[in-house]
Amino acid sequence: MLVDKSRACSIRSLAAAAMLIGLAMLSIIAPLPAVFSTTAPVPSGIQVEAVNPISKFTLTEWGIPTANSSAYGMAADTAGRVWLTENATNKIARFDPSNNNFTEWNITTPKSQPHNVFTKNVTVSNVQVTQVFFTEYASNKIARFDSSTNNLTEWVLPSGSNPAGIYVDENNDVWFTESGRDVIGRLRTATNNLTEWELPGATSTPGTPLLKPWGIYVQVIQTPSYSNRFVWFTENLGNKIGRLEANSNRLTLWDLNSLGLGQYQPNDITIGTYQTLPVAIFTNANNKVSVLGNDTGGGSLYQEAVIPTNTAGPMGIAYDSPRNAAWFAENSVGNIANLNTTNIFAGQLLTPSYCTILPQTGTPSCPSPAISTSTLISSTTTKPPSRSVIQSPANQVTVVIHQGTLNGITEYGLPNATSRPTYIAVDSGGNVWFPENNVTLNKIARLSVPYVFQVSTSPNTRTINPGQTATFSVMVTLLGGAPLPIQLSLATTPTGVTAVFSPQTQNPPFQSTLTITTTNSTPTGNFPLIIKATSGVQVVTSPVLLNIQTPQPIPFDFTMSISGPTTATVAQGGSASFGVVVGLASGSPQAVNLTVSGLPTGSSYSLTRLVGTPTYNSTLTIFTDVNSPGGTYTITILGRTSAGLAHTVAPVLTITELLRDFNLTAPVTDVPLVQGSRTDITLTVASVGYFSGNVTLSGSFSPPNDGVTVTFTPIVLTPQPQGGTAQTTMEITAQKNTVGTYQLTITGTSAQPSRTHQVTMTVRVSECFIATATYGSELAPQVQFLKTFRDQQIARTFAGTNFLIAFNAWYYSFSPGVAIYENSNPGVRGVAKVVLYPLIDILRLSSAAFSLLGFEPELAALASGLLAGSIIGLVYLALPAFATLWLARRKINSRTRSRVIQLFVFSFTLLLSGFTIAELLALPIVMMLVSSGLVLAAIVASSLMPGLIVVERLKRRF
Repeated sequence: MLVDKSRACSIRSLAAAAMLIGLAMLSIIAPLPAVFSTTAPVPSGIQVEAVNPISKFTLTEWGIPTANSSAYGMAADTAGRVWLTENATNKIARFDPSNNNFTEWNITTPKSQPHNVFTKNVTVSNVQVTQVFFTEYASNKIARFDSSTNNLTEWVLPSGSNPAGIYVDENNDVWFTESGRDVIGRLRTATNNLTEWELPGATSTPGTPLLKPWGIYVQVIQTPSYSNRFVWFTENLGNKIGRLEANSNRLTLWDLNSLGLGQYQPNDITIGTYQTLPVAIFTNANNKVSVLGNDTGGGSLYQEAVIPTNTAGPMGIAYDSPRNAAWFAENSVGNIANLNTTNIFAGQLLTPSYCTILPQTGTPSCPSPAISTSTLISSTTTKPPSRSVIQSPANQVTVVIHQGTLNGITEYGLPNATSRPTYIAVDSGGNVWFPENNVTLNKIARLSVPYVFQVSTSPNTRTINPGQTATFSVMVTLLGGAPLPIQLSLATTPTGVTAVFSPQTQNPPFQSTLTITTTNSTPTGNFPLIIKATSGVQVVTSPVLLNIQTPQPIPFDFTMSISGPTTATVAQGGSASFGVVVGLASGSPQAVNLTVSGLPTGSSYSLTRLVGTPTYNSTLTIFTDVNSPGGTYTITILGRTSAGLAHTVAPVLTITELLRDFNLTAPVTDVPLVQGSRTDITLTVASVGYFSGNVTLSGSFSPPNDGVTVTFTPIVLTPQPQGGTAQTTMEITAQKNTVGTYQLTITGTSAQPSRTHQVTMTVRVSECFIATATYGSELAPQVQFLKTFRDQQIARTFAGTNFLIAFNAWYYSFSPGVAIYENSNPGVRGVAKVVLYPLIDILRLSSAAFSLLGFEPELAALASGLLAGSIIGLVYLALPAFATLWLARRKINSRTRSRVIQLFVFSFTLLLSGFTIAELLALPIVMMLVSSGLVLAAIVASSLMPGLIVVERLKRRF
């Protein structure tokens, strides 16, 4: 409801009285967290200055092409165009003030009564386009118009919704009020998903609201630890301000009835700024504008201002950030007004109520029937017809302050008090747009700062000779208002002078270049020039001075430049050339001498021409050496006259290093050694590229061990460049007690690179363990003979190979221990040599037998094995066997001897048969058994039979 004048005066008197208290209390208002807050209640009343320094605006009006349109909602896009809804004629329209073009589209649904409108810039196929969203109040629809395709898409809401306010957030979610159903709605156009929050106390009869939510604004809250969207709305009939938190369904309601000042019937709402913190600002039907902040536990800071003109009928509201002002329309009295929010608070605390629309643990639920539902709705897309008309603006008039400043509100009276302005839009240029809803007037209008510009010139003075040109930079700056074309000219032009502006005509702000051209016959002297900037009846001037002086003798000067590339890159030893141009700049030519400096070490140069009279060319060629240091060099070419006039040019030469390296190689990477042996390996050093110098060799073992050594002969090598090689003999030695695997790292070090080569060395005990330990080295002749007999004769036969498998299993079960004992006790070696001498000769005899029968290797292997076994048994075991038999002589007789002979004959026959079968059928396991059995049988027979014979004969004699 609206208040009368007496009540308004009373409120203003109370507000004035409260101002003093309010100013005192401002010092204790705490910083406002989140949205904003305070810590202590303060008295009500606004007493601040209105928007300054603006005291007047220029009003421009354009007629709407369709008569009786009843224009309603309005919004500005980022291109400076305004969009509006034509409530009575069922159209959406766009006006472009840059060309006065008015375009209208018929809405597909008849009699839809389009209400509020919202513009959104989106990217479609990498192109920025404007999408226009609006509510269709009577047809219960949400609509979107795409300016790039002229497509109109409509979404159908439940019957009786009567959508009014609309807002599109940063996620392109469309938020709106369903005034007929007491519902807040959200439409996700990409998925056609509709979510509706039914407000507490909502009507059960669609189309007959009890709350009538109307205005809506979505505030994005984004901090490093918190993110939400606050959906602010007004309840026109419920007399409340609401805020829905989209992420948690938490609802906050501020009940204006608690103020005890009657029905506010809040209308439109926006978010503004107070001391850098956001506040909610809304218009009320009782002739007030209110400001509300966030709750802080004890309440929310609330303030209101009474509009100076009684029964103004405030309607739409939009925030003007640069001016800290909330603009609104006074629909009933034909005014446009603003509230200054720079320093508004001296108010009181208004306690809100809280609830959660969807019940959650630990939070109060809103009273029935507050619910939230989500569903899919259908959409249709059409391409409505359109028409475009150029509408020339009416004569501009100046609108001065109608009334103010009072309570921070300034009013601007429109020429027609019955124009009935509705909603407000503020474009990026600070212009305030609104429709004049009166069907008789049928206009849209713009309040803008009066058009003011200025002109400045740099420099203020130019001095030239006849025949020369002079230039001035002309800057045209916009001081205020909507720009119009400005034409530049000279008030007067001296004789023999031509003047050209580039550009000559343009909208400010812009910069133009004035070029003054003279001839050789142009008179000398000082010529004041007046630069004029004309726009309509406005003329702004800027004076400059042109001084045309008597020509003076021109002194000699020359120029130097590089013809062609100014940089070159060469490898060491290469050359590069630069073209040098010595040109005449002014005056009579004189000789110019050229010199060069800044060359790399070891390089030289030549110039095809060292001296000449400009204009002339010379070519500088720089020759580098293979040892010239690599890097980037700035070469200075100096041109100097005999009088000392000098200029330089500086080409850049980059020298890249030639490849200088070497490789270190050896023919082997794995070296096997036995204890007490050494080996010689040839090591090669090969130069790569232009490498030259000495390479010093060294070696190290990992793990370190004093028992392994490496020497190089020679230790320093000098390969020739470009692939030359040098070699050394690397001797690796392993001492007797050394065993294991070692990593030998060979390092070649030079003054330039260093390289390494690795060899794996394995030191083992000799396979002929006992012989090697006895004779002191694996290289001893006796050890070498044993290995040759084994590897070159016996092991090359089928019988010998399988015999050695059995023999090695037996021999290596004890021989390493014997060898270690010998190495630890050198005195034992003499005894061992005595023991081994017969064995060596026996094996030499067997080797001779093998060679004699070499034409049949398998037979040779059998014969040498039987021969060796027989002699070994006779030499080493016959005497112990005789002693044993002599002790048992009572039991030995001719029968015993016969039985032993029969056993040996049977055994040899059986084993020889097995040997033959194993040879014919290539049976390895059988051959391993029978060959071992034959040797053992030979050893036993040769050791027992002589003893039996001797014992038997001695028994007969004694």
